[in-house]
Amino acid sequence: MFNEEFLIQPVFPAFNFELAYKTIIDSSQTQIFIKGEQMMVGYFEIDITDQHIKDYREFPNKSNEEIIKELQTNVSKYLKFVAGYGTGFGVFKNNLVALETIVKQLSMKDKQTVPILICKNLLGGESPFDFSINKNQQKIINIILSVIQKYQDHIMFNELVDKNLCKIIKQQIDLQEYFESNLPSYEILDQLFPSQHQDEQELIKGINLDHPKDVHQKYDELFGQELEDLKQTDDSIVSIEYHLINLPVTLKQNPTELMKVLSETERADYFENKIIQSIIKFKWNEYTKSFYQNRFYVYLIFMASFIFDIFYSTYAIQTNNDMSFQDQNKDNPDTGNLQSNIWIKISTKVICSIVLFYFLTYELNQIIVQGKNYFQDGWNYFDFSHIITFTVYCILDFMNENQDNLILIKILVIILSFMKLFFFLRIYDGFSFLVQMLAGVFKDLKYFLIFFLIFILQFGMIFLVLFKAQEIDEYNGINKLAYFLMAFRISSGDFQLDDYHSQSDGLVIFTWMIWLIAVMTLQIVFMNFIIAVISESYERVMQKLVAESYRVKAHMIVEREQLFNKNDLSNEKYFPNFIVLRRPLNTEINEGGEWQGFIKDLKYTIRTTVVKSRTEIIQNIHSLHTQNNQKLDLAQENSKNDFNLLRADVIGLEVQSKRLDGKVDGVDAKVEALDTHVKELNGKVDGLDSKVLRIQDDMEFIKSSLTKILQNYNQ
Repeated sequence: MFNEEFLIQPVFPAFNFELAYKTIIDSSQTQIFIKGEQMMVGYFEIDITDQHIKDYREFPNKSNEEIIKELQTNVSKYLKFVAGYGTGFGVFKNNLVALETIVKQLSMKDKQTVPILICKNLLGGESPFDFSINKNQQKIINIILSVIQKYQDHIMFNELVDKNLCKIIKQQIDLQEYFESNLPSYEILDQLFPSQHQDEQELIKGINLDHPKDVHQKYDELFGQELEDLKQTDDSIVSIEYHLINLPVTLKQNPTELMKVLSETERADYFENKIIQSIIKFKWNEYTKSFYQNRFYVYLIFMASFIFDIFYSTYAIQTNNDMSFQDQNKDNPDTGNLQSNIWIKISTKVICSIVLFYFLTYELNQIIVQGKNYFQDGWNYFDFSHIITFTVYCILDFMNENQDNLILIKILVIILSFMKLFFFLRIYDGFSFLVQMLAGVFKDLKYFLIFFLIFILQFGMIFLVLFKAQEIDEYNGINKLAYFLMAFRISSGDFQLDDYHSQSDGLVIFTWMIWLIAVMTLQIVFMNFIIAVISESYERVMQKLVAESYRVKAHMIVEREQLFNKNDLSNEKYFPNFIVLRRPLNTEINEGGEWQGFIKDLKYTIRTTVVKSRTEIIQNIHSLHTQNNQKLDLAQENSKNDFNLLRADVIGLEVQSKRLDGKVDGVDAKVEALDTHVKELNGKVDGLDSKVLRIQDDMEFIKSSLTKILQNYNQ
């Protein structure tokens, strides 16, 4: 029996972990410890024979019935690690039924007795988790991920998921339990990181580490310079928690991929956990928010100049219309003022043009970088259209073309200018909610509005036929659309009934019936429908308020990262391999706007109740496990005592049997002596028998002699 220690990095090479495989020959197990860890992280079952290797090689070719039967009777054999195959999960990595059977059998085992199940089969090889992700086997991915979360819930094993996180998000896998596990997040519990502090601000810092455990020595580097120790004794103290986001491969090796896949995903629940939110906050505060704020300040220059130009040009036109140019000659002293008006128009448009040229270069860079993807974002259409329409507006304004056309193009420029303003307002959380709410409401109303317009078209055509397309003075200039506008006014409660009395006696009753039906349908039904739909849409937006705000930030981060050069992408300040989160313990509850809305409150209550119930169940299981262990220990102790008593009885019986054996030996000797004496007696008896026979013969002779004598005497 001996111990052998050596360092190795074949199975989990991420983060430069020094994995100590301590081989214990007599137990035939390989135990894995992490540098600085006192407790065992996991172990491999390596007690294998040639038969195990043969079974691992041949069993996948058998039928599912044979595989299930074998796994149900002897699943422990497939928990052993065989180089080149891994464990049973590597053997059956392409067999959903077999993996489900293994998981069912594992559920009946104690978690502490289960060895490491998911790992690479060889140095540089792939794990069964890698295989299932590359093959897009979503059910198997969910099974293996649940096994990792349940039996390998340690930051060491997060390397299995970390390198595949972007692929998992693309495949829309549910990651809620993963983000709540100990795999992607490591809670820092250390005396150097104070759990009580007077400063309750939330801080998110990036840091580059060779080993995640090195963060314990980095408090001063992370927060020491930014947090000032407040000496006022009357200030309140809050509880602080620290978390290390353990996704070095995702954050460092392909730094722009995570935000890209998050911006494209349809699952809002990805944005509702602290891991993703912290990453987005870090990227947003580090290099995205300042970028968009600077552009917003530049755009405010355009808005100020443009608004001044609109007001000034509109009032100037009104003043010029009030004055008659025929009465103004060359000697008119106001000619200089007119000339100064032209310079004011030129100066405002030059300022606006310079600002828009700055944004034009930005849009062109986006087109070069994004290519066809540029036209998939609706905001880009507003941006480019804004530049084009403003250019057209400047040309028409200086050419003194038709004022009606100029008015139309002004209106269009005003709309697009404020649309771009709304885009920049999304930088700020308060405005971002309102912009997203409006966008969400119009998105939800699109089918309802189409259906409503169909009814407007229907009743407009009915009124057109009933009134025989008569011209209505109120709609002068748009007589062809008059009856459609009449139907729309009915839906809003604005009734125009002056022409109803002109109907013939046969049609007037039918006309009023149509009017009543239109009022019931368009006003009473549809207007209440639209209120209900908007309320539902508002509630839906409120439920996803925080998730949508982080989704918006993710989109803007993607847009920012696309303009990074190679030096920016290699900047360790922008793209560290670890992120540390410092926040007060009640952050999740008090986050602004997160739990707004009735459904969101209900969702939070249910989630809290589930967490509490889960905690209670786990505690009960642990207590039962402890009680069972105590009972088992007591039973073992009692069995030991009983065994000792039984052993003492056996020893006593052995002593008594030895004593009896001695007595039996003495009896046997006496029996042997008696046998000898009997034999001697038998010899003596044999001598007496011979003498008796002789006496009997003598007696017979005497008898016969007397008989003869008596006969002779009688004669």
